[in-house]
Amino acid sequence: MLCHLRAFIRLLSFTLIMTAMSIAVPLARVLGGAQFAFNVHRKGMFVVHKVLGIKLNIIGELPTTPALIMCNHPSYYDIFFNIGHRPAVMIVADQFKNWPLVGWLGQGLNTIWVRRHCPEAGKKIRQEMVARIRSGLSIFVCPEGRTSGTHDIYPVKPGMFVEAMRNEVPVVFYSIRYHSQEIPYFHDLKSGFLPHLMKHLWKSLQHPRIEVDLRVSPPRLIQDVDQGMQDFYRFNRWHLRSWLTGPVPVQM
Repeated sequence: MLCHLRAFIRLLSFTLIMTAMSIAVPLARVLGGAQFAFNVHRKGMFVVHKVLGIKLNIIGELPTTPALIMCNHPSYYDIFFNIGHRPAVMIVADQFKNWPLVGWLGQGLNTIWVRRHCPEAGKKIRQEMVARIRSGLSIFVCPEGRTSGTHDIYPVKPGMFVEAMRNEVPVVFYSIRYHSQEIPYFHDLKSGFLPHLMKHLWKSLQHPRIEVDLRVSPPRLIQDVDQGMQDFYRFNRWHLRSWLTGPVPVQM
């Protein structure tokens, strides 16, 4: 009974906070610009951590200069860890663009929306990514392109590594490890996604605490695309070694 009450209170509080942020962040962008909107969002994320019972252990130093932040993607909770010291734009599937709350917040943060499985979208997104970093922003992206639903790492596409090398963009790796295997989540975004997601959230929010280790690499320049991809795999393989169920990357 207590765990169900906990989940209800957290879900209600989270809905209220996200509603407030989805209004406050776009308004802050209009009134004070991108930096002000980011500051409002960052403070809001720390409130979300408290409400959802997230205990985040940061291992390493969050980047202080513009960088391409490449993160593994076991769960939708991952988006709550875009909390660096400077504005960071996310790359998100455009299915969420017109969602209430999430979509409004994303548009207020100038999110880059990508149409999944569209061959022409990749090049445009990569060019936009480099332009944003040149303008002083960081980019927070999951190069696997999907949640894994586990801590296993799926193959990454080389395009972002190519652009990072070609444009001498600093790259920082994030590796997220949840202490509970019930937090990672995957759905193919087809029919039944929303009720399936809500069922997962209800179950995960019953946990007294959601403890997360976020390991951050030092910034690096990509000198070789294949080596950069292997470095991403190696960084995650070491940090997630206790949770992996197969090779890195997963054999598709």
